[in-house]
Amino acid sequence: MRASDYVNSDRLWANLMELAEIGAIDGGGVNRQALTREEFDARELCIQWALKSNFRISQDKAGNIFFTLEGRDKSKAPIMTGSHLDSQPTGGKFDGAYGVVAGLEALSAISESGICVDRGIEVVAWMNEEGSRFAPGMMGSEAFVGVRSIEQIEAVKDKNDISVAQELQKLHDRFSEINFVPLEREVFCFIETHIEQGPILENCSTPIGAVTGIQGVRRMRVRISGEEAHAGTTPYSLRKDAMAEASKTISSLYEVFSSDEEMRFTVGMFNPSPNVPSVVASEVLFSIDLRHPETQILSSAEERVADILRNTLKTCKGEVWTIASADTISFNQDVIKVIEVTADNLGLDCRRIFSGAGHDARQMSYYCPSGMIFVPSKDGISHNINEFTSKDDLVAGAKVLCDTLINLVNMSDFETK
Repeated sequence: MRASDYVNSDRLWANLMELAEIGAIDGGGVNRQALTREEFDARELCIQWALKSNFRISQDKAGNIFFTLEGRDKSKAPIMTGSHLDSQPTGGKFDGAYGVVAGLEALSAISESGICVDRGIEVVAWMNEEGSRFAPGMMGSEAFVGVRSIEQIEAVKDKNDISVAQELQKLHDRFSEINFVPLEREVFCFIETHIEQGPILENCSTPIGAVTGIQGVRRMRVRISGEEAHAGTTPYSLRKDAMAEASKTISSLYEVFSSDEEMRFTVGMFNPSPNVPSVVASEVLFSIDLRHPETQILSSAEERVADILRNTLKTCKGEVWTIASADTISFNQDVIKVIEVTADNLGLDCRRIFSGAGHDARQMSYYCPSGMIFVPSKDGISHNINEFTSKDDLVAGAKVLCDTLINLVNMSDFETK
């Protein structure tokens, strides 16, 4: 029998639904932002599941938590799988959480099958993938691979002036009995299982996607600075209205970047000041999320933002800066092939697919051979309370993950790095 034969579909679904109760919001969604009480509670639930299966539990200074099925040879670097437990403020039940729960289900299935593995297999829940509370996201995985220092990450504050360092201390106080492991440990390879967050797999009736890579992204901030004035007495000619100039700038940006079908331009955060009804705004701070599959085009677009800002502003001053930058990456070809062969052996249709969304697997791809398994998203909806993936598709993804892990354990090395 295969290890995937021991994947328990009812347990997988029940665990996902129980996890979704933590931070549940009206309409069936989830608000479980990074390093909040709700996210701590989600970790606690995963710990309870792991203890039932006798998995080793550990954590690191960046707030990542690991659940390990021990291998026979402790000298061999582990295989790692997982995703994240934090959500957007109006997120769904499956984004991130599925990768952690599917990983724990795969480990349980391998353990229950009686198959002994030479190298350990770890499930990780990365800290702050979403970046909705502390920006930018991917903090846990970036700290793990050394892209950002723990000191840089700890200094970041949320809109209430609470720092990552403060919340990490609360996390470590709550889970003080869990042993620490170092950052930048050796990892043999990394696999992340995730909902697609797009419509391709559903539209082609394919249950499994072998992800080939992730498109590049630039996360930026723009500040428009004007001058406060009385809304009733100040003529237009004397105003330095940051709100009016920000609106024109955003409109120009959308007009320019929407002409490229492959470009993804979004303003998702908009903060005016002083934000009162009868005062002309003196400042507006807004975000830009800019993505494109070709790194050169993305870099050129990043430079154009400053030009558009300069050409649009008439009475106010503006500044723009990039808070996070990542180029388009390709996943390891050997890992992709293992996913494809595994799906085929399970009788599941599989197609190669490119990810428009960012994932922690991007950071891990810089560090070790990495890949991703996608399952369909109904109507392509994600970051939304209506996010949904069927039980059958979730189980299929967990089965592919389970046997992919076994197949990777049996590899001595990768032909492509």
